Amino acid sequence: MSHDADDEPHEEHEEHVNHEAWVIPYADLLTLLMAMFIALFAMSSVDQAKFKKVALGFNDALGGEKLTSGVFAGSKADSVNGGNGKGGSSNDLQEGKERGTEFFEKIADQQVALEQRKNAEQDTLEEVKDLIEGEAAKAGLSDKLTFELQERGLVVRVLTDKLVFRSGDATLQAQGRELLQLVGAVLKDLENPLYIEGHTDTDPVGPNSVFKSNWGLSTARAEEVLLFLRDVSGIDQGRLRPTGWSDTHPIASNDTEAGKATNRRVEIVVQSLIIDQLLAENDLGTKSLPKSDPAKPNLDEIEKPGDIAPH
Repeated sequence: MSHDADDEPHEEHEEHVNHEAWVIPYADLLTLLMAMFIALFAMSSVDQAKFKKVALGFNDALGGEKLTSGVFAGSKADSVNGGNGKGGSSNDLQEGKERGTEFFEKIADQQVALEQRKNAEQDTLEEVKDLIEGEAAKAGLSDKLTFELQERGLVVRVLTDKLVFRSGDATLQAQGRELLQLVGAVLKDLENPLYIEGHTDTDPVGPNSVFKSNWGLSTARAEEVLLFLRDVSGIDQGRLRPTGWSDTHPIASNDTEAGKATNRRVEIVVQSLIIDQLLAENDLGTKSLPKSDPAKPNLDEIEKPGDIAPH
């Protein structure tokens, strides 16, 4: 009997390889990139006219129905036209186009609303700044405070040199308490979280200091200010978040005594509610705040420093 057929080697079948496996990580990467750019876009200042042009361009490129200026005025009458079935379009395709149109309408409306909220909050922070400046001027302490409006909110800089704290110490002095009292009186009735940041110059702590380094000193000073704002000004401690930065964030040169004096400071950052909510919604914040519009508080009802008993 012939065994030729059995002696022939069996043909091995090539194992199936999924050549499309790269699609999943690629899609994840695109999703992350989109989320990042949406966050950056939300925090930026946008030219609304240019944004409308971009939205219209995307809609045309994706085959959506014609968008008109009514889209951005809140009217849908001109934005979605019923399909007539011409050109071989199916009902599903028509519904997809309508959903695409509604999507761009929603994005445009959200961006306009966000810009309005940002402008309203900036106006509120400007009023807070003016109030604090006015009270500091009355107390003759205006030269110990500086202000800066940043994307993250209003930064109130309190120069600590020989006023709030002694050199190498974290115990509040009398004039420092007076200065923080007038600041706290204005900030008490706001909803915004308050980041309290301690900063030092580059000089090391002295050999007799209770602190091992400027890190400990800056953190202790931030905590001391927090306790004052909580216990004396009556600010909810859930809004207060202390941080010590040592000498890592100078705002002046440490090569001169004047520069060092400027760097010895405590900053009270009135965090933007919009930024804070955006971070909380993406699990990047330290605490979720009520998702309410940053409506202006009644600044006329804010307790004035003169109404607070001195401590």
